[in-house]
Amino acid sequence: MIVSLVFLFILAALLMIFSSARGAWQVSQVRMDVSFDARNAMELLSRELREGSSSFAGTFTFFDGASGSFEQGLWMASARGSPAVGGEDGSSNNNYMHVGVGNVLEWRSVIVFCSYSTTEGLRQLRRYVDYGPTTQHYAQADIFPLTFVSATATTLRFMCTNGVIIDINRAGGRVMANNLGSEDANANNLLDGNENDGSASLPMDNADGFLDLGFNAALHSGRVDVRLFLARNVLPWGQGGRVVCSSLRQSIAFRQP
Repeated sequence: MIVSLVFLFILAALLMIFSSARGAWQVSQVRMDVSFDARNAMELLSRELREGSSSFAGTFTFFDGASGSFEQGLWMASARGSPAVGGEDGSSNNNYMHVGVGNVLEWRSVIVFCSYSTTEGLRQLRRYVDYGPTTQHYAQADIFPLTFVSATATTLRFMCTNGVIIDINRAGGRVMANNLGSEDANANNLLDGNENDGSASLPMDNADGFLDLGFNAALHSGRVDVRLFLARNVLPWGQGGRVVCSSLRQSIAFRQP
């Protein structure tokens, strides 16, 4: 009986060590995945934003019923056309930078960056693009700036200067990052005390004095400041829940003001 008890104590100790090691490994894996997701998304964002203009871009904020929280998005005019259409220079597609006299960009599409909540509750940063009904639709003088009109679980609606409506299908687009987080626990679009105290109380936040909605953008003359805040729950065996966060900020200069 004594041998059995000693064996049980040793087995319990080994199980605790195994559980702790497994939990630490799982946390490190999630931390690496979240960090990679954030950096990859920021790299893709930066590459595209550097081709645009601060005069032909805008931010918008709305309450999303699908996620139950405030979301922020960014639209920008792009000088790249559709790869599915023949190029104006005779090339096989129109997906190249259109630059006119004086190295001034000529617009061919609109790109929108915005969050999207899946049916499983996963918040993603997605990229949407609209090329218009004709090759040179966005090259017209009466298109920009766009005005944000409304958002539903499936559609983002914008209005051009000339009154033409642009509907973006939120269910489509390209996923740029998963596990988009939010510090706005009570969905009031204000930075409250518990949303700026680190891990002292829920939600998990970075205590930087700024309300991160997951994707945030602030336009300035000639540049845009972008923030990505990703958060993922970790539930290792034998341990309580834990949230791993990754926050990334970058100031990106546009090609032209």
